[in-house]
Parts: sequence; C-alpha cells; structure tokens
Amino acid sequence: MKIALIIIVAILLQGCEKMSLQKSFDFDENDHPPIRPPFNTTVFEFMTAQADFTLMVEAVKRAGMESIYSGGADDKTILLLRNDAMKRFLTDYAHATVADVPVSRLQNMLNYHVITTRLTQNDLPVQKYQTYQTLVPGPNGRITIYKWREYWEIRINAGGPDLPTTRKTANVYLHNYEFTNGVAHQLNAYVQWVKF
Repeated sequence: MKIALIIIVAILLQGCEKMSLQKSFDFDENDHPPIRPPFNTTVFEFMTAQADFTLMVEAVKRAGMESIYSGGADDKTILLLRNDAMKRFLTDYAHATVADVPVSRLQNMLNYHVITTRLTQNDLPVQKYQTYQTLVPGPNGRITIYKWREYWEIRINAGGPDLPTTRKTANVYLHNYEFTNGVAHQLNAYVQWVKF
C-alpha cells in the first residue's frame, strides 16, 4: 500500500514539473461583449415588426409620437417597452387598455423612455451612477443609469442622488439594438421618476 502511494505521489510531482506558471491577467472592466450589428431600419419599423411591442406601438400611435421613433438623428437612446412593461403601466395607472389612457399621460410616459444621449453598454462607466435627461423637460425628466460590473447589466433608476420615492426601477432585458435613428434597449418593466 505504501509503495503504491509513493508511486502515485512521484507521478504527480513529475507532472507538475512540466506545467508552466499561469500568465498574469489584467482584468479590463471596460472590455465589453460586442455590440450586435446595426439594423438598417428605424426603431419604429423594428417595433411594428415585432409581436413583443404591439402595446407600445399602439401607445406611440395614440400619442401621435411616430416621428420620434421613426425619424431624427442617431443621437438618442430609446427604452423599448415590451408588452409586459406596458401591461404593468396600464395596471399601475388603472387603465384597461391603451385607448383608455389620456393622451397627455401617454406622451409623458413615452417621452420619459427616450434619453437625449446615445448610450450603448460600451458608453457607460462601470459601477457609477450617471444621470441623463429624457425628453421630459426639467428635473422630472432625469433618469439614472448604473452599469453593474458583472455581465454589464444596466439598471435604471436603481440608485443615485435625489431619487424620489415615486420612482420605478428596471433592469434592461436586452441591450444594444442599433438603428438608423438611435440605439434601443428592451425593458420588461416601465421606469419613472415621478408619476406620469
């Protein structure tokens, strides 16, 4: 038994001599996954072609805001509300359908989901709250974005200075959809600073 143990230890030690030391590795917190190739279409064309956005498309049309989603320069970030996010909005504001929502409330809510700065995951600093402006004018149009180091997760209105108790937070579900008129990220929940 002792001889077998000595032979096994000798084999193991001999194998270790052939192994080289691990090379040093410098972690780069800004080394992001690649951005998906841009779509040669507008945000609105993409939304209308996807079953996940039927309620948001209905809201955009009812609010008369097609021009924001179908035109303009490539200088904005749009937070696309999937059907689950729109259903939460309708429930929270006690509306049965998009047609029941006052147009001014829809416009305010949709304007809050358009950030006036173009932001992909690569553009955001790591583990630092950043405040940006949405199309809602003034301080009620502020939105905070935080990129978590692990998996480059983006959190919206989850922290930062002067957050009101009326805020709604969300994590981005799908990131970095680049279009001819901006970049978009998909949400399964709507966000807000103050009530719409």
